[in-house]
Amino acid sequence: MEEIEGKVAKIMDEYTVVINRGSEHGVEEDMRFVIYEPGDEIKDPDTDKSLGKFEHVKAKVEVTNVSEKFSTAKTYETHTMTMPALQEAIVRVTGQTMRNELPLDEKTRAGLPERKKTLVKIRDLVRQVLD
Repeated sequence: MEEIEGKVAKIMDEYTVVINRGSEHGVEEDMRFVIYEPGDEIKDPDTDKSLGKFEHVKAKVEVTNVSEKFSTAKTYETHTMTMPALQEAIVRVTGQTMRNELPLDEKTRAGLPERKKTLVKIRDLVRQVLD
């Protein structure tokens, strides 16, 4: 099965996009897609051969409605918002985990690209997530 690729055709609201792929392209309800931006080429540190391009995932969506030529998809991931002062207590009570940063030296840390917020836009690339 070949993964389906397309683009964001319209942004309906804060949770919903329309992608330019529909039933004629093999899209079905409940299929999942990532909205992404292509990034830098990643090279093998031993052989210097290309391993492919990094993908900056902007959002993950699930198809809720399929037409012949386009589909509607909504975000499906959720998160719990907490106030910073209460976060540690909530983690202790609920058992939630927090991700640790990598222990990096200052030279490596200084060479990292600045974190930028990646916004979803019309014409962004979408790719089906194959499970």
